[in-house]
Amino acid sequence: MKVLLKVLVISLAFLLLAACGVADGGKVTARDVLKNNEDADILMYNGFIYNNVTNLDWFQEDNDRYTKGEHLGDIKKTTSSSFGFRNFYATLLPEGTGIYSNNEDKEGVGMILVEVDGEVLYYMQLLEG
Repeated sequence: MKVLLKVLVISLAFLLLAACGVADGGKVTARDVLKNNEDADILMYNGFIYNNVTNLDWFQEDNDRYTKGEHLGDIKKTTSSSFGFRNFYATLLPEGTGIYSNNEDKEGVGMILVEVDGEVLYYMQLLEG
């Protein structure tokens, strides 16, 4: 009986681990990012994680091509926990911060913008790679 219980527990553990690997559909998760950098400035929109690239050197030369487009929604919750990280959650942006598409892409895929205290910040979609 003890052997059967052990086999059952081990099998259940493997099933849970396997399910975790595909549950996110191959997308980068908040947990992935925060595991590597607990101070990361990220948000989730439309099931994807976006990272603040505003002050990165390589982006500074290219950021003038993006301008604020349509309003996509507002940050609902600020949290540093990756558990239950959902759409319109952010790690650093305050609740109520507006999220906008960019002028090149109405859906907000790839790059979205936010406005905090009159300053526009740029967030790039993180892709599995």
